[in-house]
Amino acid sequence: MKRIALLMDGWKRFFTYAWPAGILQRLRETGEEANLYIFHSSGEWSCDRDYNKGEYNIYRLPDLSEFDGIVLDINNIQCPGVRDDVIKAAKQTGRPVIAIASEIEDFYYVGIHNDKAIREMIAHMHEKHGCQKFWFIMGPEDHYENRVRVQALKDYMTEHQISFEEDHFYFESFEYQCGCHGFEQMCIRWKHQIPDCVICANDNIAVGVCEAAARHGWKVPDDFCVSGFDNFDKASFYSPNITTVGHIREEVGYQCADILIRLWNGQQVPRFNYTGTTCIFWESCGCHADISIDHTRHAKDQIMYNIETTEFEEQVLSLEYELLQCSSVKEMMMRIPACIPSMRCDAMYMITDSHLNDYKERTDYFGANLSDNEELHTVGYPETMNIEFAYVDGKVQNTDNQKIQSLFPMFDFDKGGTDFLFLPLHFRDRAVGYFVIRNAVYLMEKQYLFQIINTLTSAMENLHKKEKLAYLNQMLTKLYMRDAMTEMYNYTGYQMLAGKLFEQKKRENQNLLIVFVDLDRLKYINDHFGHEHGDKAIRIIARAILQICLKDSIPVRTGGDEFLIIQDAAGDHCEKEFVTSIQEKIAQEAYKAKLPYPISASIGCVRTDMRTTKTLDDYVREADAMMYAEKVAKKVNRKV
Repeated sequence: MKRIALLMDGWKRFFTYAWPAGILQRLRETGEEANLYIFHSSGEWSCDRDYNKGEYNIYRLPDLSEFDGIVLDINNIQCPGVRDDVIKAAKQTGRPVIAIASEIEDFYYVGIHNDKAIREMIAHMHEKHGCQKFWFIMGPEDHYENRVRVQALKDYMTEHQISFEEDHFYFESFEYQCGCHGFEQMCIRWKHQIPDCVICANDNIAVGVCEAAARHGWKVPDDFCVSGFDNFDKASFYSPNITTVGHIREEVGYQCADILIRLWNGQQVPRFNYTGTTCIFWESCGCHADISIDHTRHAKDQIMYNIETTEFEEQVLSLEYELLQCSSVKEMMMRIPACIPSMRCDAMYMITDSHLNDYKERTDYFGANLSDNEELHTVGYPETMNIEFAYVDGKVQNTDNQKIQSLFPMFDFDKGGTDFLFLPLHFRDRAVGYFVIRNAVYLMEKQYLFQIINTLTSAMENLHKKEKLAYLNQMLTKLYMRDAMTEMYNYTGYQMLAGKLFEQKKRENQNLLIVFVDLDRLKYINDHFGHEHGDKAIRIIARAILQICLKDSIPVRTGGDEFLIIQDAAGDHCEKEFVTSIQEKIAQEAYKAKLPYPISASIGCVRTDMRTTKTLDDYVREADAMMYAEKVAKKVNRKV
């Protein structure tokens, strides 16, 4: 089974469905055993550059050498370096690469013949309508197709001795607003001396020009002609109908697939391959196109579109609410098919970075970093990732503890003409994984993808922030109550916990052990071996205590070399046994450390009697006194 990779960047947040539709049509017509893998970004939708960077990261997901053919639609990419990286990665594979609507060295070209189409348009305005003075309101100056069209216009005017200046050209975008802004700017630039014709880069711009002109009292085509490009609905149903260039966009994808099939079969293919275009001369230049416009059908389609859109938006609102109730990403994924029945796909998968669950699973509160720097990737994806969720043919699959290291063989499929759509999941520039849909035709065509993924990602990020906040609160609580050197409770922790435990045990008539421990000869160790060794000796005592203590005990470092233990008493004669256990564990830890001095501790241990009126402080003082007595006895013995 062959594989085709299609890397494409959406226009704003919209999906260019025509490319995969055409590719799949040709694959299914020929019965070619090949599947389509689409890696899609919406990289220029946001003003946030970090967000756009996170979108473009999806292009780093595939190993392009694993594919038999590569198709690139990367004209809209404006993020520095991304386009060059994609081109470089494609070239290094040695596989046949097709660039849609962009001339890239060593790659095949598929697209409309911009030079031919735009020359035919200006020739019609010049020869048919006698236009001599032109304004040109165009798209982004660095866009490939825009550059070709501009050069074709200049070449035609030079060949036909039509005077022009660079100030006759206005560059901005392919949006309606470009037409409005461009016309206003040109009016100011040329002091309201309007031209014979305004040639626009597309129909959106042409409509904007017509609207801006009407605000000044000018009428198209009575005062000047206007042309667009693409033959979208705006051209057909706007009044006046916009003179434009028509082309079937699906033919681009169709030719891409056809070229790859021919190359796989060893056939020769020309480098440049053009799809057909047709100039449609309509009312905006004073012509009448012999085309029937079904306004009734268009109105009906608009009504149904509005109904479907409203229904989908309600589903998205329901999904947003449901996702807020979820406590895990897996649970979120379960809600999507229920809330968005119009997904209509064969399967969907979520693959995530294991670090996404860091804050839910971490318990290392000491030494943790409070900064915003996390382990999530900003370039590429981890080698091994979690299969967080899989929904195949209407059934949720068990993916517990399942991992994925590459796209294949997981996303191989034994039926040709199948498509897999890969979409990035990220928190701004931090990649958290990717979303995969098998046979996403309906979603691509209806433009539902962006809202679904955006809603899901927002919910995931909110959950991640909640988990992070909960973790940080726990960490701060621990730091507030714990001694950083030993990880025992500090005096604040003692005050918050010990009294409550004592009162609880008193109500239950259960006794406690109160143990006071003091490191012997700390001053001697500091003076003769340095404070570093003094700290090491303190940590050894603490480690020994923590290993001996019961799970629910309260071990406290009350001072520099003083420790207090409060824990359940078990048995009738446990005090002595417990003290002996501490001493033995201290000896073991000291032996392992191979220190040049002995380590020991003086210990006082008392057992409470909850039938008396003694307080916790009374028992602590008793244990302290017993410890001090032992320490004095040791000093006396050393002098003797």
